[in-house]
Amino acid sequence: MKTSPLWLTLLLLAFGGVAAAQTWSAEQQEIWQFEQTQWKMAAAKDMSWMDTMVHPNLSYWETQRHSPQDKASLVRWNRYNNASTTVLEQELFPVSIVVTGNLAVVHYRYTMARENYRKEREMVTGRYTDILLKDGGSWKFVSWSGGDDPKK
Repeated sequence: MKTSPLWLTLLLLAFGGVAAAQTWSAEQQEIWQFEQTQWKMAAAKDMSWMDTMVHPNLSYWETQRHSPQDKASLVRWNRYNNASTTVLEQELFPVSIVVTGNLAVVHYRYTMARENYRKEREMVTGRYTDILLKDGGSWKFVSWSGGDDPKK
């Protein structure tokens, strides 16, 4: 049986991410677990992640904001979002994790189902680039950029 190039390309695209994840170093796996834990805590409205997982000098820029924000702003807007929105389901898709010394850059995409205070549901997709710093033996968010994809 002759293998078609199109079939082979589709197979590689379908399983390429799985193969890449399986070859991650222990440190990359640790970082991806850190990312997943943060998303789970945020979905559960557990705001303690901001105290334990965020560096005091945080500077982040969400796509829907007009300028970068700091840790105090993060706490303020998470409190608001927790009161008005509930995450029903979410899934993260790692794209790349680069580690250099005590610095890591993580690129990933997500899909999320959420419900607002009016009980209206929506599905969103988006992307983030997170910058982590290993501080005192543990990873901390020092910056990120991204957010929901534009609505079509």
